Amino acid sequence: MTKIKWFGLVLWLICGYVLAGESMSPVEPPKAVADFTLPGIDGNQQRLKDLQGKYVLVNFWAVWCGPCRAEMPSLDRAYQQLKGDQFELLAIHAGPSMEHAQGYAEELKLTFPIVVDEDLELTSWGVRGLPTTFLIDPEGRIVAEAVGERVWDDAAMLKVIRDYME
Repeated sequence: MTKIKWFGLVLWLICGYVLAGESMSPVEPPKAVADFTLPGIDGNQQRLKDLQGKYVLVNFWAVWCGPCRAEMPSLDRAYQQLKGDQFELLAIHAGPSMEHAQGYAEELKLTFPIVVDEDLELTSWGVRGLPTTFLIDPEGRIVAEAVGERVWDDAAMLKVIRDYME
């Protein structure tokens, strides 16, 4: 990995602290995202297009990012409450180390799908800090975003997500 990419990762972390908030911000107009295929920590390839037709919460994180690690338990609890025919969650570990992502997921007993973007192929998503989370609508467009740590299973946050799904 080049020094520029590592520098970018450090900037993501710093921005994540600065831009943290409590909810999600609408993206107007909604922004279409390109399909991707990335390896999952379960050994399977995950393709975004396979989730089309659902609302998908896409969370960019890294094991070295403190706020990312802090929000993971609440993200898993939110996933348990929302998962189903209309909703999926996909966490994208930004940067190298499939093994570290697997170990962390096993340690916390995370139940949602996690993929690894070792070469930072998804820079076109406009991630401004880690963690960054996007809500994708069933048509494959970003309709909301959150930069920084959140408490995903908070009643107000769950309501925000459910309101988008109505």
